[in-house]
Amino acid sequence: MQRRARARAAVVGLVFLGSALLSGCVEVPVSDPAPDSVPELAPQQELAAMPELPASELQTYGGDTAAFLTENRNTYCVITTEQGGIIDSPADPRLSGGQRDDAVLEVPAVYCELARYPEPAEVADDCHGTNLGFKGGTVLLTSSGVAYGGCRVGMTLMEAELGPGSDGGESPLARLPVLEDGLAVELNGFRCGSAGRGMVCVESETGHGFTASADAFEIIAPDEGAER
Repeated sequence: MQRRARARAAVVGLVFLGSALLSGCVEVPVSDPAPDSVPELAPQQELAAMPELPASELQTYGGDTAAFLTENRNTYCVITTEQGGIIDSPADPRLSGGQRDDAVLEVPAVYCELARYPEPAEVADDCHGTNLGFKGGTVLLTSSGVAYGGCRVGMTLMEAELGPGSDGGESPLARLPVLEDGLAVELNGFRCGSAGRGMVCVESETGHGFTASADAFEIIAPDEGAER
């Protein structure tokens, strides 16, 4: 008798459950749809969204140049001018030496050096026919485009003063004002800012620019980028 009662109860339960499903009384839980992923901003979009620091706070040398360090002390940049390879950098007078060619137009420029940096993917200069000495760690941005690396013997000033194994001390570069992460500065048609991907600089009129960090260098052109 007990077996029959249990069997009868089971049948009644199944009938009740079926009726409930047909009548719509039982709610079937449905998981929430996955939230849409937020698209990653392009470097120039990230730069444009950064709050702006007044350029005057980085013009410690006076004049129309602004020189600064990144917060991680891996990059220094100067927004300045360039004339035939001669760069007006108050932080490194060696770059300003040499004979100026007045037949060459002086143009606004951004020059940066890195303490730790990737090697160039392409050698853009045969270094006076030697095919030796083309190294990374320097960036020059003008309205004409971007150049990464160059011919040199030894280290850059940034590499020597703030690179691996150096103590920094009271060197001229160590005393530069710091452009904090997430802030941008704009001067002479250039906008530069420091973010998670490294230093980002763009020439506002043409859209040419770059990102540079210890691990990667990337050229930015309008609507396109190429990993170097």
